[in-house]
Amino acid sequence: MRAIPLIVIVSLFALGCASAPANHQPYPTAYRLALDTFPGSPNVSEETISAFATFLSELGAQDSGIRASQLYASDLHFSDALMLTGNRARVVEHFQGLVDAGTAVEVDILQTLISGADVYLVWSMRAEFTPVRKPVTSDTIGITHIRFNDDGLVVLHQDFWDTGLGFYQHIPVLGRVVKTINRRFLVEDT
Repeated sequence: MRAIPLIVIVSLFALGCASAPANHQPYPTAYRLALDTFPGSPNVSEETISAFATFLSELGAQDSGIRASQLYASDLHFSDALMLTGNRARVVEHFQGLVDAGTAVEVDILQTLISGADVYLVWSMRAEFTPVRKPVTSDTIGITHIRFNDDGLVVLHQDFWDTGLGFYQHIPVLGRVVKTINRRFLVEDT
């Protein structure tokens, strides 16, 4: 019974580390800074936006890493709730890692919203991955906020999705903690 508090502490620490950048800024702070640092170009073509939406909808394809290297600028803000970086090489590794791990991902773009330089892609994602021993399927909904530079490359990529339900709940031990916490906040209709 004494191990449970330790498991909870370690789990919460792991959750915090997963979303903290190298300089230890929480993602909201890093995102707010990125909004100022990467204003983006309002002159992005529909083809550029469509090419990025196609990339997202084909995540896990064999060429995901190569395509990421062609779509993202070298100087950027990237945060998908699992990783926060300003390094394109890390973004490429991240997407290639999906392929190398055998992760099957299906992303359906539900809506594209454009406001000046800001592009928001509303999506539904199903992913099959193996966190430890057996494969699990995750089903989640999220939004990706992107901005492009004048060359049509992504300089800001910020995902908003529930990693607790979409990813962490499937990890042994940690998943039990996430599910327990989620149950405490469930609101039932009466």
